[in-house]
Amino acid sequence: MSQNTFRASTKERVQRRADRSALTTLKRHPKIQKHEKIKKLKRLIAVLLLFPLGLVTALTLVEMLSRAVFRLEFWRSEEVIFFMIGAVAWTVGYVTGWRPVRSYVFGHEVSHLLVARAFGGKILDWDFSATGGYVETNKSNTWITLAPYLLPFYSLVVLILFGVAGMVWNLHGMHHLSLGETALRFKPVWFFYILLGLTWCFHATFTWKTVVIEQSDLQRNGEFFSMLLIFLVNVMLIIGLFIAASPTPGLGLIEVGRCWLGTAGAVWSFFMGRF
Repeated sequence: MSQNTFRASTKERVQRRADRSALTTLKRHPKIQKHEKIKKLKRLIAVLLLFPLGLVTALTLVEMLSRAVFRLEFWRSEEVIFFMIGAVAWTVGYVTGWRPVRSYVFGHEVSHLLVARAFGGKILDWDFSATGGYVETNKSNTWITLAPYLLPFYSLVVLILFGVAGMVWNLHGMHHLSLGETALRFKPVWFFYILLGLTWCFHATFTWKTVVIEQSDLQRNGEFFSMLLIFLVNVMLIIGLFIAASPTPGLGLIEVGRCWLGTAGAVWSFFMGRF
């Protein structure tokens, strides 16, 4: 993808060019110094807050998954089975050369656009293609610039579509489809799980690929801060999917919270014992 994925407004970019032409030493410009101070603050937040939160949350996810797989045979639930079918379908398509880059760039830019609008920003211009895209807005913050990496756009589309469909049809009921002498039995919700697995892996794959090419979105907030925030939010989303798919209340939100607190205590004791 082009590094021109997210742009400031035309007015701001014109002002930046004027600033550069008027300065002999760009690093001494007050705007640049302010931006560097903010990046240093974010780096401190990443070290003191995001890193420990990400570590504890990831270990909690591992613990909850291990409980589900080895104690409750979670992997046999239809939610997991059909989610994995979607994940495998994406993997096979990707390995065999399927690269829906244009679709990813569209979702990437729309994510910027929607979050910018949610924060009250005006969209001045936007465009996308297979080689890259941009959004011009008069507002910018951490959530706007990192939106595509934090929100699985197409998974959200699937959730909304099936959520609306669920208000009209019974998606969990068994349906029959006759194809000549063959009768197929299926639940519409199975397609939801399949599409969710496919789109989630699509999001994870392209997020990883985009992050490793030094996107300007990450550099604007500091790469260390950005990558930790992306990691933390995506792990939290996976935990959310896990809770939603859990076949037993014993693996619900309350139990995840207890496990998180227990893991946080164990991690704290481990590090305190080393220093």
